[in-house]
Amino acid sequence: MILLTLNDAFEAFIYSRILADLSPKTIRCYRDFVSPFVIYTGSSLEIENLNKDMINNYIMTLYARPLSKTSKATYIRHLKTCLRWLENTYKLDIDVSSIRIPRTFKKMIHVYSNDEILYIFQSIRTSSSWMTARNKAIIALMLDSGLRQGEVCSLLHKDIHYKDSIIKICGKGNKERVVPLGTITAIYLKEYFKLCPFDSIYAFVGKKGLPLTCDAIKHLVHKLAEQLPFEFSSHKLRHNFATNYCLDQYNKYGHMDVYRLMVLMGHEDIETTRRYLHMANRIIATQTNISHIDSILTKNF
Repeated sequence: MILLTLNDAFEAFIYSRILADLSPKTIRCYRDFVSPFVIYTGSSLEIENLNKDMINNYIMTLYARPLSKTSKATYIRHLKTCLRWLENTYKLDIDVSSIRIPRTFKKMIHVYSNDEILYIFQSIRTSSSWMTARNKAIIALMLDSGLRQGEVCSLLHKDIHYKDSIIKICGKGNKERVVPLGTITAIYLKEYFKLCPFDSIYAFVGKKGLPLTCDAIKHLVHKLAEQLPFEFSSHKLRHNFATNYCLDQYNKYGHMDVYRLMVLMGHEDIETTRRYLHMANRIIATQTNISHIDSILTKNF
């Protein structure tokens, strides 16, 4: 009888994620966040001897480490997914459903003001006119169409449809979706394509004409963040797109369609999208608030 070790079972789990066509980044995350558990528990441990006490002891070591709540939650979330797969695949008695992922503090989304958005684009400057135009187009796509960094990098020329004001995106899990293309963003794109000295099937290229990488966009965003007096990141641009979508819908139609936003964002879980609905409602509540005290006491001042 061949006994399966915890390390073998973990590699089988990773292989199952590859077969599920998850992105290399997601696979790498599972390795990074679950491998410490395999090492701590013992890679040569026979899988049938894995028990709940071992899992709890490892989780206690995470709580003892100087990690942020978000980091602890990330480790435990990835571990729980792996353990659930092991539990179901090898019929283990480890009660994965009882593992609790710690709640994390959720900061309110900073919605950029009109002046801040103007300041962002005024701050985009390089020594090359075509790269300046490129960078403006990239920031506009993340802010006005909600694109992720990877989606910007993989965007193809042929998938930009100016006439219909849409862009076809290949998102997470190789799932396609269509997002809106704003007039100003289209202008930035056309200016960039007119100035770009390289010909490529990819919309965005680097200094040598090769397809732009996520690391290059991270560097661009980081350099821009250093110039701005407020928080700035790729995620914040995407968050702003989603929140402003809700606010603009409310101002125009009197309601917000979270399901349409879910499609535009490429989310699989509606609860992920509801965050932006809640944020927009907070903003609307403060903007439309009528002070009861003001209505009573104003005449006395």
